[in-house]
Amino acid sequence: MAAGLGLVFVAMIWGSAFVVVKSATATVPTALLIFYRFGIASVLMGALFFRRLRGLTASDFKWGLLIGFQTFLAFALQTGGVKRTTAGKNAFLTTAYCVIVPFLYWAVRREKPRRAQLFSAFLCIAGIGLLSLETGGNVNLGDLLSLACSFVFAIQIVTIGILTENADPIRLCFTQTAATAALALPAALFTGPLPAALPAGSVFSLLYLGVVSTMLTTVLQNICQKYTPPSKASLIMSLESVFGTVCGILVLHEGLSLRTFAGFALIFAAIVLSEWDPRSSRGAERQPPSVPAECCDPPRRKNGRQV
Repeated sequence: MAAGLGLVFVAMIWGSAFVVVKSATATVPTALLIFYRFGIASVLMGALFFRRLRGLTASDFKWGLLIGFQTFLAFALQTGGVKRTTAGKNAFLTTAYCVIVPFLYWAVRREKPRRAQLFSAFLCIAGIGLLSLETGGNVNLGDLLSLACSFVFAIQIVTIGILTENADPIRLCFTQTAATAALALPAALFTGPLPAALPAGSVFSLLYLGVVSTMLTTVLQNICQKYTPPSKASLIMSLESVFGTVCGILVLHEGLSLRTFAGFALIFAAIVLSEWDPRSSRGAERQPPSVPAECCDPPRRKNGRQV
């Protein structure tokens, strides 16, 4: 029970982060925001786990750089997406990675998705259509970026799921966050002049994203997932999309039309269905891990993704 409530708290923080990111992008360029966020998280993680990080190997850095590149790309797309669409739509479209992962895992490990997962894919596509297709069949650029972000997160989830079978997850988390920050810095330098000073509100947003939404959720998720089955953990953490929508309505006063609500409902139903497996309750065949981006992110470690 305590572990489940802890994961709900993680999902709440991730959901609130969509609103914080959208507000921060008004004054902080995308790449610089990612650099600050993951730079803060990697420094704190290094201080907290410095004994465990002794003797990092070339392999740790190699895989951390790979996942760090995936993380940087995913967050760049997500941040660019939330800047051009609503926080609620960005949250739900991003969480579609839960539906994409089984199909990518099928391509890599030759494990065919269950019928429920196949049906969930159709539900998800229908929900995405309701959210993204505007009058005349046009698609909002922010929604496209959010969908692209979801696909990259799915790739990252599968990559982390495979690597954590043999690698130390804490070392992987540290090298991943450090690599993400290292990749974001040159991107920030080349995409425009750095701001001479940051508004006080932006500083608070960056600290919240780095300390709470990235560092704290990673540690808390690691502890709670130790006592929670992967499928249940993934389902609980997908609630970030619901919390993201609620925060967008309450804080940013985003509208919620009947069509938008129907799209949210279909995508959430797809997420629930994609994680549901009646065989698990009978102790049958174990399903492939659905690992979150953030956990070994931020990030997503067996399931989930941090924002």
